[in-house]
Amino acid sequence: MIRFLKEMVQGGAKPKVSRAEVLGARPVRNPAIAWERGAAPGQDEERPAVVLLRVPRRKDRRGNFLARVFRLPAERKIELDEMGSDVWEMCDGAQTVEAVTRAICARYQLNRRQGEASVTAYLRMLAERRLVALRTAPAKAGKKESADTATKRKTQRKPA
Repeated sequence: MIRFLKEMVQGGAKPKVSRAEVLGARPVRNPAIAWERGAAPGQDEERPAVVLLRVPRRKDRRGNFLARVFRLPAERKIELDEMGSDVWEMCDGAQTVEAVTRAICARYQLNRRQGEASVTAYLRMLAERRLVALRTAPAKAGKKESADTATKRKTQRKPA
């Protein structure tokens, strides 16, 4: 009972997602976010280019009120580091988390465990900020037993 009340207060239980489901998911960027890859302001050309995200502020009644009171800009700028920029570019919905992990491991000479931990933690952080979403494969319908399998099971049961 206490667990039920605790879950209600916290907004419900988080869905249980297996490791295989996470690695099979496809990260997709939020289409409302504009981004570009280039040298950061004041950065020399020899260093690798980074991604600059432009996140628009809320346009609803509450967001407009807060923007007026606190003089907020129309958008927030987020600069990603080199590895984060590579992960962001691969979040196109075509590659799975596992493919992104393999590419990051190969580029930065990480072992599988390190790469998987860093990529999944980074994607989790981006998802919490609503910058990306993870698209999972649709659940397959349960297998129906064939007539032969059902007959075999009936014959294997011991009579009570």
